Amino acid sequence: MSLPSIPLFSSIDEYNLKIGITAPRYQDFDIRDFEDNMKTVRLKMPPFRIPFFQVALVESGSGEVVADGNKYNLDRFTLFFNQPSQILYWNVSNDWKGFYLNIDESFYTVRLDGYTRLHDFPFFKKYRSGIHLQREEAEMMLEMMSKINDEYTNPTPYNLPIIKSLLSTVFSYCIRFYDRAYQDEVSKGNSESIGEKFKNVVNNHLNELVLNLATESKSVSSFSDELAITTSHLSETIKKELGQTPTDYINAQIVKEAQKLLRSTDLQIKEIAYLLKFKDTSYFGRMFRKVSGLTPAQYRNQIGK
Repeated sequence: MSLPSIPLFSSIDEYNLKIGITAPRYQDFDIRDFEDNMKTVRLKMPPFRIPFFQVALVESGSGEVVADGNKYNLDRFTLFFNQPSQILYWNVSNDWKGFYLNIDESFYTVRLDGYTRLHDFPFFKKYRSGIHLQREEAEMMLEMMSKINDEYTNPTPYNLPIIKSLLSTVFSYCIRFYDRAYQDEVSKGNSESIGEKFKNVVNNHLNELVLNLATESKSVSSFSDELAITTSHLSETIKKELGQTPTDYINAQIVKEAQKLLRSTDLQIKEIAYLLKFKDTSYFGRMFRKVSGLTPAQYRNQIGK
């Protein structure tokens, strides 16, 4: 089933045209200085999808970018990534500074060991919130992106190999920062309660559903297996910690995800049900009403979407 109500831009060129900036120099790669773009770019976009990868680093500015209903907290020195087919929209001010890169798979020819495709990078495999860099890390990354931008905007016969080499260096540091953030999460996770861990795995699974990285919804027993505890122990613990059964918590989070999509996209209700892996739209509607007190249509009408 397709999702026709959210436009999917076919190329970087079409994307640039839609947001009101000049065409890219290369068909499969583009880099932009936020400060320059903010002079002409549309500061608020309706939801859309892209067929390429994005890496962005915010030096300063304010605003928000939402990917699949999840908001990026874009404060200073935030590094963030977008994958193909994510539902995106933004609402930003014109004081942004920093850089962003758009990359097609075909441009990635100076490859890092173990990463033969862009899809192999962990930060392009699954949605995650932005990574906050230290000042010296951000300044180093901004300097490298500035060098890429200089090569990109000042044509010579040697630009392309230099850009690709610098891009591989950028990816190398992205892996380092991603791994550090992941290790921080692991360290934090070791001290988390079962309830907190359960909330995290449920949230990760919902992101996988929306990104079409999962083909069906997980059962409570699947979550207990992931947490390496019995289903009965999970149920007892969640009732004590969260005050509800695991099923009720999962359903509540699914409805919250659906509400995000109802607010931030113009997807039809049946499309949202399909995206969240409901085979029966009527069942989705009944569950939504049981949790929220409203049908999906009533909720959308209430918010004026």
